[in-house]
Amino acid sequence: MNATYTLAEANRLVPLLRSIAAEIEERRAEKRRLRRLREQLGTARTPEGLRTAVQAIDSRLTGLDVGISAARHEFETLGLEVLRMSPLTVHIPGRTLDGPVVFCWQVDEDEVHHGHLLGEEESARRPLQLRNHDGGQAA
Repeated sequence: MNATYTLAEANRLVPLLRSIAAEIEERRAEKRRLRRLREQLGTARTPEGLRTAVQAIDSRLTGLDVGISAARHEFETLGLEVLRMSPLTVHIPGRTLDGPVVFCWQVDEDEVHHGHLLGEEESARRPLQLRNHDGGQAA
């Protein structure tokens, strides 16, 4: 999908982005908890039920990975890219009056306030500089 969004359209996506991001964050937290539990079980000295418990944890970890992949796919179906998982950072292909840009949203943000010039997506995020309708810089 080759979607591009205006800043206003990108900001209207934020509630959906937050919802998908919350799914991912929840699953990642559960994975961390289960990995710690699995490590603790690995040092246990009693074999009764241990193998079953470890298998159940491994199965749950696999299910969480599938869920995280599905959530990432939701971003991709919107034409977005997950740049990194921690902190969860999503790139939104965009357009402005000056041309194409990449808006950059992170999980803790209520609006899109950062971006990159096209081709500089791996560079550090920069605050967006918006222009007034008369062509001057907005505050």
